[in-house]
This record gives sequence, C-alpha cells and structure tokens, in this order.
Amino acid sequence: MRQISLAFIALLLFQFLHAQEIRLRFQPQKGQTFTYFLLTEGTVTQSIMGMQQVVNSKTEARYSYFVQDVAPDGNVELIISVDTVKTRVGASITGFDTVFVLPFGFKFKQVLDKYGRAVSFEVVEMRELQLPGGMSRRIDKRNYSHSVVFPEKSIKAGDSWDFAYTDTASGDEDKTIVKASGKYVFNGIEEKNGIKCAKLNLDANLSISGQGTIQGMNYGLEGEGKSVGDLWVDLKTGLVVHSETETEMEMAMGITGQVEMTLPMNQKFKSIVSLLAPVK
Repeated sequence: MRQISLAFIALLLFQFLHAQEIRLRFQPQKGQTFTYFLLTEGTVTQSIMGMQQVVNSKTEARYSYFVQDVAPDGNVELIISVDTVKTRVGASITGFDTVFVLPFGFKFKQVLDKYGRAVSFEVVEMRELQLPGGMSRRIDKRNYSHSVVFPEKSIKAGDSWDFAYTDTASGDEDKTIVKASGKYVFNGIEEKNGIKCAKLNLDANLSISGQGTIQGMNYGLEGEGKSVGDLWVDLKTGLVVHSETETEMEMAMGITGQVEMTLPMNQKFKSIVSLLAPVK
C-alpha cells in the first residue's frame, strides 16, 4: 500500500510540474557572475586528392558572464570573458597529434533584451592566437554567447516556438556567415545541478558560407547541417544551467590560386556546457 501511495504522489507531482504555465525571461541581476565549462568533441572527415583524412578534436574551455548592467527596460549588459582554452587535435593521414593550451585573450560585451534576443555586440578584447606552422585561430564568439530566445507568451509542457538568427564573424582576411532557424519545445520543469529549470528541446537547421585567404590562396566555403539537443534553463535568471547538443554539417571548401581544388568535408560535434560556480 505504501508503494502504491508513493507512486501515486510521484504521478501527481509529475503531472503538476508538466501542467504549469511559465514565462521564461532573461533577467539576471546586476553584479552577478556565472562561470561555465565547455567540452566539445568533434570529428572532421575530409577528402583530399582521393584520400580521406579524419581529424579528431577535443576542446575544453572556461568562460564567465559578468552582469555589468540592467537597464530600466530590462536590457541586460553582459561582459563575457574566455579563460584558457585547451584543444587536442589528431589527424589520421599525417599522424599529427598535439595539444594546444591557449591563454585567454577574448572578451566581449553582449546586450540582450528580456527575451534573450541580441541587441548589440561589441568586442572588448580580441587576441589572435598563434599556432605552430604559422597558423592562427580566433576564438568563435558563437561558442560562448547566450543564444536562447524565449517566447513572449506563457508556455506549458509541449508548447514550441520558432527562432531564427544570422551571425557574421569577420577577421583580417576572412568572413563567415552562419544562419540558423528552428524551434524549441518546452518539455517541463526539472531540477538540474540543484537549480529549478525549464527543460527545452532544440531542433535547428544551419547553413554556413564564407570566404577568405589561407596560406596565400583564396577560398570559399558553403555548407548545411543540423543541430539537436537539450537545454536546461534557470527559471529565475533565464541563463542556461546545462546543455547537451549534437551538430552535423556537410560542407565544401573551394580553393583557388597556385593550387585549385574542392575539398568536401563532414563535421560532427558534440558539445556539453555546464554552469560551474555558484551565483555571486
């Protein structure tokens, strides 16, 4: 009888949590600091002159959000700082296998409205990171900025809403445009890392295009893909507490100059983001 009663109570609790209507808002408080850990593991399969090259990578990074200001209209000004980034890269054909530990050199200001929509973006500090062989790498702000957009109306479990955005990243000799469109589904209220959260399911279509120069040759890049996963959003602040996403892209890079070729490639990445430090 006790087991039946406990099961009945659990069922009532489940139904209650999934029947509640909530309003998701991006509303951290001025002066708060949030620290995150990002883990991304990926595989890039590339065809080069009839040979297949497989590159595996694993990236770990720490970054933080500092809420610098909250305007009367609800706009939130974040200072996002990226700490040390550690990346391991291994290539099948060349046997190349190494670890890059890159010191922090990336800080930017992002302003978002109360629905999480981007209002403005400003680079505060951007350092070109030099890698062996004369290569360089810029840290991609898309990996660290807040990107979850909330609906204006109240929602209950099972409700969904659409989103779309375009993001442009430019360097000294390159430009990349990423477009995303898809939907979020609210799957109910769950506790994650000790925080009461809204669990959201993500299903998005992606496209990428770009152009620039690499080692003195011009290149063009085109591709399409998909990103799916789950996110847990703090009901109180609207910030992501934890997320697990998988992304796959089919792309082609055309190179012109001293050498002309087209390099088809497939990219698969799995990313996990977790809130680390308690709110200050």
